[in-house]
Amino acid sequence: MMKKMKKSAYLVALSLLVSTASYSQSKDVVASFGGSLAPWVFEEGPSGLLVDLLKDCLEPSGYTLKPKLHPYARRISEFVNGEVDVVTDINQKIIDERGLKGYYTGNVYAYENFLFSLSESEIKVSSIKELSNYSLLSWQGAITHIGGEYATMASQNENYSETHNQKTQLRMLFSKRVDFIQMDRNIYEYYRQEMLQDSDLDVSVPVDIVPLFGKSPNGFLFKTEAARDACISNMDKIKQNSKYKNTLYFGD
Repeated sequence: MMKKMKKSAYLVALSLLVSTASYSQSKDVVASFGGSLAPWVFEEGPSGLLVDLLKDCLEPSGYTLKPKLHPYARRISEFVNGEVDVVTDINQKIIDERGLKGYYTGNVYAYENFLFSLSESEIKVSSIKELSNYSLLSWQGAITHIGGEYATMASQNENYSETHNQKTQLRMLFSKRVDFIQMDRNIYEYYRQEMLQDSDLDVSVPVDIVPLFGKSPNGFLFKTEAARDACISNMDKIKQNSKYKNTLYFGD
């Protein structure tokens, strides 16, 4: 009888151990980020404003964030293929167009894209449609992400192109190989400061900056409802963090 009781206790303990291990594994959240998005995402760590934001919305609920960096367009395919638990830089339009299945946070943060040109070029535009007449280098996925009038312009512009490396956008602009670039202003300023130190290009020359695009709101798309709900439940506390005051976005 004693041996049976000891064996039974052992099996119970083993069962609890397996359950605990399984629970621990289930609390890891693998997230797909687009690389080359400094200061939003740095390869080192990985770290950055966006990585911190997702981490801060998950860790208070006991989740552990496991970031994975990919070329920007590939982050969605990783989610579709089940390689990650959450994908970043998603909005409702992309979800609908790609038929993505998951649990969306709604708009949580926003990039703010601007149009940049060298002042010496003296090119003036006041609408997206006018960009059809000029060379424009944008970030990878901009056509899908922005859509609408922007997508129409890009389809009609033989000199429109996109790149996953946003530092390349600045190189092309300051070497006078394109008329315009369009990108988030935080990203532009980060790479310009970096290039002031290590580039043979003169990136201190005057630049015209035009706010044609407004804010580009985004959120997180999760595989599980529980992780999505945990993220949303921690947003009130995140709103109090001054680090995110210029990035959070809860508008329509």
